[in-house]
Amino acid sequence: MMTEQLAEAGMLLGVGMTVVFAFLTLLIGGIHSIAWLSNLFPYPESTSRKNSRPTYKQNKKNDSTTTTVDPNIVAAISAAVNAHRRKS
Repeated sequence: MMTEQLAEAGMLLGVGMTVVFAFLTLLIGGIHSIAWLSNLFPYPESTSRKNSRPTYKQNKKNDSTTTTVDPNIVAAISAAVNAHRRKS
C-alpha cells in the first residue's frame, strides 16, 4: 500500500515537473523569437512619439541654469494631486 502511494507520488512529481519545464522552455523560446522578430522588423518611429516629452524652458534672468516647467504641465500635476487628496 505504501509503495503504491510512493510510486504514484513519484509519477505525479515527474509529470508535474516535466510539464512546468516544458512550459517554461516554450515561454522563453517564444519571448526570444518575438525579440528576434522585433529586431528583424523594427516598428517605424512616428513623429508624434518624438514630441511627446515635456518641454523645458531656460530662464535668461541672472545667467542662472535653472529651468522652468511648462505651466500646462504644472496645472495638470496640481489637478491630479488635488483629485487624489480629495479621494483619500
